[in-house]
Amino acid sequence: MTIEKSKEIDPGKNIVMIVYGRAGTGKTTFASTAPKPLMIDFENGSKFLGERGIDIDIIRMNKWLTHEDKTQLDSVIKDYESIIIDPLGEAMDKLIESSEVNGKKYRASDNGLTMAGWGEVKKQMRNFIKYLRGTGKNIIIVAHVKEINTEEGLSHRIQVATGLSDEIPNMVDVISYMGVQKVEDKATRVLFTPQQGGSFDSKDRTGRGIPEVVEISEKNGWNDFIASMKGVTE
Repeated sequence: MTIEKSKEIDPGKNIVMIVYGRAGTGKTTFASTAPKPLMIDFENGSKFLGERGIDIDIIRMNKWLTHEDKTQLDSVIKDYESIIIDPLGEAMDKLIESSEVNGKKYRASDNGLTMAGWGEVKKQMRNFIKYLRGTGKNIIIVAHVKEINTEEGLSHRIQVATGLSDEIPNMVDVISYMGVQKVEDKATRVLFTPQQGGSFDSKDRTGRGIPEVVEISEKNGWNDFIASMKGVTE
């Protein structure tokens, strides 16, 4: 057992982040600008990236990762600085459909998940995110938004099956909403990271003072995001 001083602990430069929002707002493009990225694409949303001049390494998954896939990932991940999961909801759906969650304990007679099955799905996804977080790489989890009309107005939440959305804030450093805002008739892409609570899922535990609104360029979005933080040096 070692006692350390909090001010002497190096937090590292890596960020574990969820970026969520509507389709077409540039979430995947933003993630692709992170340093030396590897994208694990569960939705085939990367198929047009090359035509748009984006050149990154991609693993396209048409199903949830098998034990062999995870072993291979463990050996290749060391060559990258950033790992992208795109999108979280589709990854969760593929996990739900996988043979990793099978048998009478996890499946009802109609093949739907039992309570134990839902628990197993949550556990496996949680463990996968924790594994990625433990690599020391930048982890960017892309997610769609679930918009809910409430008495207080439109609420924006991360779209993912089961109660995993209640646990996500405990697993990441940053949760930001990506949208488009108009300034003097010019549309700009922005990351919105308000204080936790309110009508957006949001989080910043970096202590680096992420501004509530950060304008993001198409080709240098990650650098724009990092540069916006207070006290960050290259």
